[in-house]
Parts: sequence; C-alpha cells; structure tokens
Amino acid sequence: MEKSAKMFQAVFENSPVGLVLVNKDTTLRDVNNYMFSAFKLAPKSFNGQRFGNLFNCAAISGNDETCGEPENCAQCSLRDGVAAVLNDGVTIPDTVIGQDFIISRSAQKKWFKISASRIVSEGDIFVIVSFVDITVQKEYEELLNNRLALDMATGTINKYTLLETLKTLTARREDLTVALVDFDNFKAINDTHGHIVGDRVLNLFSSVALANTRRHDIVGRYGGEEFMLVFSGATPDLLIKALQRIAKSFQKVCQKELKIRPTFSVGIAGFSSEQKVEMDVGAIIAEADANLYLSKNGGKNMITVGGVSIPFNLKSAPAK
Repeated sequence: MEKSAKMFQAVFENSPVGLVLVNKDTTLRDVNNYMFSAFKLAPKSFNGQRFGNLFNCAAISGNDETCGEPENCAQCSLRDGVAAVLNDGVTIPDTVIGQDFIISRSAQKKWFKISASRIVSEGDIFVIVSFVDITVQKEYEELLNNRLALDMATGTINKYTLLETLKTLTARREDLTVALVDFDNFKAINDTHGHIVGDRVLNLFSSVALANTRRHDIVGRYGGEEFMLVFSGATPDLLIKALQRIAKSFQKVCQKELKIRPTFSVGIAGFSSEQKVEMDVGAIIAEADANLYLSKNGGKNMITVGGVSIPFNLKSAPAK
C-alpha cells in the first residue's frame, strides 16, 4: 500500500502535464513540478494557499489580497470551473482558458487547456485539475491571424480587412473620411527602374503614411498601387493635412534612397454621421473613387474632394 502511494506521488509530481489538487475550500492540497516550471517558479510551500496567490495572478499580485476576494475574481473562468466541479459534481473536459499572470516580474498572458473532475475520498471532496500550457501555440495563432490581415508586401492591412473595418466604422455614430490614393505613372517607374524599385516605392509610402497618421487611423493596401486611408471622427480637412505631410515626406525618402520623386493622386470622400445612415461601404468608396478620377484627369499629383482639386505642388522628376 505504501509502495503504491509512493509510486502514485512520483507519477503525480513528474507528470508531463500540470496537475493541481484543490481542497473543498479551494485552497491547494498538492501541485506538481510541471506547474512550477510553467510559471518559472522554484517549488515552494503551497499548503493552504490559493491558486492565484501561488502563481501570481495579475489581478491580485502585489495587492496583498487573497485569490477570490477582488471584484474581478468574479469573472475568473478557472475559479468558476472549480466551483462547478466541487458543488455540482460536473466534469470539465478539455477547455481553453487564458489569464494574466506576473511571471519573472512582468505581466504575461498564459493559455492553458484544462480538464477537471471531482474526487471523493474517505468523506473528503477534492478537485483534480490538469493543465497543458498552450501559450506558445496561442501566440503563434495570433501572429498568423495578424499576418493574414496584413498585406505582406507593405505591412498595411489588406483589402478584405479594409472593407470589413470600413463596414464597422460606417455603422458608428461618427464622422468618417476616406481617401483613395493611386500612384502617378507607376508603370513607368517599374519599366524604367525595375519592379524591385516599384515595390520599394510602395513600401516607403506605407511607412511614411503610418508615421504621419494617428494610431487609430487606418492605412491599407486597396490593390496594386492603390491605397486607402480611413479617418474616423474626422473631417476631410484633417485628412488633407495628413496627406500633404505624407506627400512631402514620401518624396524626401524616395529621393534619398531611390533617387526618384514619385507623386500620387488622391480622391477623398467625407461623410457626417447623419449622411452615413443611408450609405453603404460601396457608395462611400464610389465617391472617393470618383474624386480620384478627377485628380487623375485633372493633371495628377493632386487631391480632389467634393469635385474641387488641390494640387500638391510637388515636382516629379524620376532620375534615369
């Protein structure tokens, strides 16, 4: 009997998954080595402690509070799960949970796949919870999702994400301004200097545009050499000023790196919150595109909004 107990303890302590035994009052009865390793902690006393205190849950770490007491503990899915197992006898199959912890003195999000079941032994009730750390997997999934939302050549969001975001913004009660940007004589740049230079022009524009807009403004690649800028809660005047800064800085970096001074044409569509009520994404883009057409046919290198064109007054002189 004693030999079996020792063997069970050895298996428990060295299991390739995290194992935690919880008392009926939700204090910890036993914790295996996997858990300390997952949280980068040296094994230490856990008897009478609660999970959040032992593993430094961000909700209570540094506050001298007991796990379960603060208000945000009411939203803790792990706590809810353990309570359901203890009180209702339910078994929790593989369930993914994410929670913030303080690990090596910095806040980190940890993701686990957990399972839990109730154990009754000699009149006592316990919960055995297994943990599999899937943080790396979840971080990779997030990275992949972010990349799928981006245009990989320019680092801006892609057309699908642009349209979905624009659809969301159209439904909000805020002013909205949209600009379509198209490079002038882009085929000539590719033909004269090569596609590598053409790709670099797009990349430099993206960097300059992102640097000269607000954090919540949107810059995306609409297709080919065409980009879209979306400003929510802003009038066309603000976007025009941003575009003028972008055009000036863009030519400066292109001249310095590529020895060319590309220009672009812009069509802007601005809508008040009241105007948007009766419009969809297609109608908004159509107005911006109509103004872009006027910029192109009016001599290029200009911004058009409401049928009125404003020249950038920047020289275009690609070096040979």
